Amino acid sequence: MFILVFVQRQALIISFIRLVKLLRRMRVLKASEKYQTMADNALVVPDNSLSLQDHSLAIGQEFPDVDTCRRTLKEIAIALHFDLRIVKSDRSRFIAKCSKEGCPWRVHIAKCPGVPTFSIRTLHGEHTCEGVRDHHHQQASVTWVARSVETRLRADPQYKPTDILRDIKEQHGVQVSYMQAWRGKERSMAAVHGTLDEGYRLLPAYCEQVRKTNPGTKMAEMLEISQDVMQWFSRFPPRLWAIAYFEGVRYGHFSLRVTELLYNWALDCHELPMVQMMEHFRQQLTNWFSERRNTGMSWTSTLVPSAEKVVLEAISDSRCYQVLRANEVEFEIVSTERTNIVDIRNRHCSCRRWQLFGLPCAHAAAALISCGQDAYLFAEPCFTVASYRETYSQTIQPIPDRSLWKELAAEGEGGGAKVDMLIRPPKTRRPPGRPKKKVLRIENFKRPKRVVQCGRCRLLGHSQKKCTLQLQLP
Repeated sequence: MFILVFVQRQALIISFIRLVKLLRRMRVLKASEKYQTMADNALVVPDNSLSLQDHSLAIGQEFPDVDTCRRTLKEIAIALHFDLRIVKSDRSRFIAKCSKEGCPWRVHIAKCPGVPTFSIRTLHGEHTCEGVRDHHHQQASVTWVARSVETRLRADPQYKPTDILRDIKEQHGVQVSYMQAWRGKERSMAAVHGTLDEGYRLLPAYCEQVRKTNPGTKMAEMLEISQDVMQWFSRFPPRLWAIAYFEGVRYGHFSLRVTELLYNWALDCHELPMVQMMEHFRQQLTNWFSERRNTGMSWTSTLVPSAEKVVLEAISDSRCYQVLRANEVEFEIVSTERTNIVDIRNRHCSCRRWQLFGLPCAHAAAALISCGQDAYLFAEPCFTVASYRETYSQTIQPIPDRSLWKELAAEGEGGGAKVDMLIRPPKTRRPPGRPKKKVLRIENFKRPKRVVQCGRCRLLGHSQKKCTLQLQLP
């Protein structure tokens, strides 16, 4: 009798266990059916937001780690416009639910045994709440903004916070503040291009790569001399680096347009770290040399087009002059206004245009044509197509990727350069508030200044308040 009761009890326990397993399976199937029908009961979201199918969840879905899990759920909450409340988040589990009271949406994610991945164990995918009805969303944090604009910032470092505000509103239907957009851009720029300290730290290694890939540059000499820039500049005469002490002929050029070009390049990359800024300059110079090298090869004339145009105009104006030849090299050019003396051997004209600009003036063209000479051959060599081609014949070699610098240095190809030195950014005190990044352009310095006129004496240069003229009493 006792044995019969024991057997019946064991059979009852087994039946109960089977019933529990069956109920669990039915619960899983029911949750899956709810999830499949969630699209019918989903929140109404704008057409420009991502659809539900793009952010689907299912029981058994795995995530590499808990951070990816948390990031995915936040993106789903933003896309479907509902607030997410994290109930539990630790190394072994992640539980979240809808923040609206009474809404059954809930997800339970646990760590898989023996592996670092996490999988969804329980999912209630139906929303009964109205969700977020305004454009502000709690999950749209600075980190989310930085992650959203990372791809765009890789292609366009000048991506402005105002553009970030507009794009986030159009793509996600979420409105963030200007400060969130600005901080998100700064955080994404640091993740994509590195920080300011990292840029200065990598500067010696970058200089070593420039010296090695482009031998013969001044970069190698800069590394061998002291780090003090002023001491390095003092080793060279000012005529080599200061336009005020230039001893050569300017040929009509009284400003350095290449400086303006470099300044405009700096406007495009002034927000990048030091190494990325130098690499931007190198890439621009590479394109500059390549384009001009191809352009020079397409020319068939003796002089470059700009000089060709000036000489052609001089030849056209020379037809109205009377030429009197004094000897083999000296000529007297007579016009209705004045008389000029031309020396074709020394390339000299009394009007001084030939000496100043390096190209034959109208008087020189008249003298050269009268003696059967080609005026184009008497231009300075720097204006010839051959000189132009020689100037841009050198190529700027590419720099290896930053990930290969340590391997190349370990192979002994460094050449003894001091790549282990540590360079820190300059010590500056950051003022309160958002940094001002408005850069003055060179065009602003060329604008004429407003001239002040005195209202008392009518003279220029001072105002009526500073006028020294005494008032005459009636």
